[in-house]
Amino acid sequence: MNEPLSLGNARHTYNKGMGRPWKILIVDDEKDVHTVTRLALKRFDFEGRGLEFIHSYSAEEAMHVVETTPDIAMILLDVVMESEHAGLELVRYIREEVGNTAVRIVLRTGQPGQAPEQQVIRDYDINDYKNKTELTTSKLSTLVYAGLRAYRDIVTLQKSKKGLEKLIRASRGISSRQELNSFVNVTLRQLIALLNLDDTAVFSCETSAFRLKETQLEMISSTHALGVVEHIELERMPEKKQGVVTEAVHRRENVFRDNQLVMYCSSKSITLLFYAEVEHPLSELDTQLLDIFTENLIVILENIQLNELIDDSQREMIYRLGEVVESRSHETGFHVKRVAYYSDLLARLIGLSNEESILIKYASPLHDIGKIGIPDAILNKPGKLDPGEWEVMKTHAMRGHEILKGSGLVLMDIGAIIALTHHEKWDGSGYPAGQLQDDIHIYGRITALADVFDALGSDRCYKRAWPLNEVLEYIQGQSGSQFDPQLVSLMMENLEQFLEIRERFSESSTVARSASR
Repeated sequence: MNEPLSLGNARHTYNKGMGRPWKILIVDDEKDVHTVTRLALKRFDFEGRGLEFIHSYSAEEAMHVVETTPDIAMILLDVVMESEHAGLELVRYIREEVGNTAVRIVLRTGQPGQAPEQQVIRDYDINDYKNKTELTTSKLSTLVYAGLRAYRDIVTLQKSKKGLEKLIRASRGISSRQELNSFVNVTLRQLIALLNLDDTAVFSCETSAFRLKETQLEMISSTHALGVVEHIELERMPEKKQGVVTEAVHRRENVFRDNQLVMYCSSKSITLLFYAEVEHPLSELDTQLLDIFTENLIVILENIQLNELIDDSQREMIYRLGEVVESRSHETGFHVKRVAYYSDLLARLIGLSNEESILIKYASPLHDIGKIGIPDAILNKPGKLDPGEWEVMKTHAMRGHEILKGSGLVLMDIGAIIALTHHEKWDGSGYPAGQLQDDIHIYGRITALADVFDALGSDRCYKRAWPLNEVLEYIQGQSGSQFDPQLVSLMMENLEQFLEIRERFSESSTVARSASR
């Protein structure tokens, strides 16, 4: 169809009921040009989407529209409006000031002599240049098809770039997680961020994570507290969710179904399923990014499990070393366990992070490792040490530090700090360096209180266990002199939790539990 465009009335809504329309901005100071353009394109569609026309009658008016409407696909732009070069100035503004490189811009002029085509194409970032008199209905449709196709491809590339950037950020954020529960919860948050690839659409996203255990799923939801687990049977899930989850389990791969997805992450020893339901169907780009995201998650999951294996080995070694030292001085291994749990609790109460508290818990059993260099005659002397023997005993702090320092392992390094500082006193009268108050590392201050609290209430070769009231009286009496007063206050305010730990790891309760098995 090649007849020239004719003027006429047209409705302002086209292709109603189709997909979200492509936005076309018409910028021209002649009202008839707007009317005839709408008329010519009233039955136009591209990839099942119609057109939405936005009208501006000056370059100045168009500037505001471009600023507030970032998803305009194409601009049909007059050159001469409020000034001879108003259209060209608008092109420069769109590309350089707004930074919109995706929108396709076609100059339409009725006075080609005022804006020579060759010069305009060379000097301005436009995509086509047309004389209004040469645009028939057919040629205009062809022009719009070409412009929308180019815009679609550019936006796809931009989304891919944006999606990959989000993917890298998401993977980096998750890879720093060292615990499985933390990994799951952070993955759920990053999954929501990845799904919201289109800034013009806000997703309301339901997410949940499952650990597959034969016919049961162990669910950790983003709405639950960290580590809260709910066991559910697969066949008892809601029908809509059950279908897509079951398919992923059977196929052992990601499943994308309309607005649902299940990411299947499986390593040698664990299988995790991440479920999400969003408002809009997932695009091909979304599914491609999520497949890559899943591959990254599997690698991260395997690394986390490898780190956990290494950490478990370190922790077991540390406990065994601590127990060896305690057995040399005829004490039970329960002392190091109680000190570990007391230290963990004190660290949390004073506001240290979860990760740091756990590290203190597993490093604190090494506090007396230096005693392996103390002669048995001094270490197990039933009476009071003489001044010379006491000087030898005090060397265990520095000996422990020398044994543990410089390994490059976090737990060992923290253990070295604790070994060196757990006999320093708040008032500066401790050893080996006579450090004062906050100069004493917080790890040492924490372990010092935990160690003395447990030692006073336990039998030793040189004394009997003190009654609890006498232990507490001593601790409170040494607040501000031997111990950090803030730590003492926290212990007294939360005494029930400390007594629960003491009971749980007491020799008598352990014997009773063993006998009942």
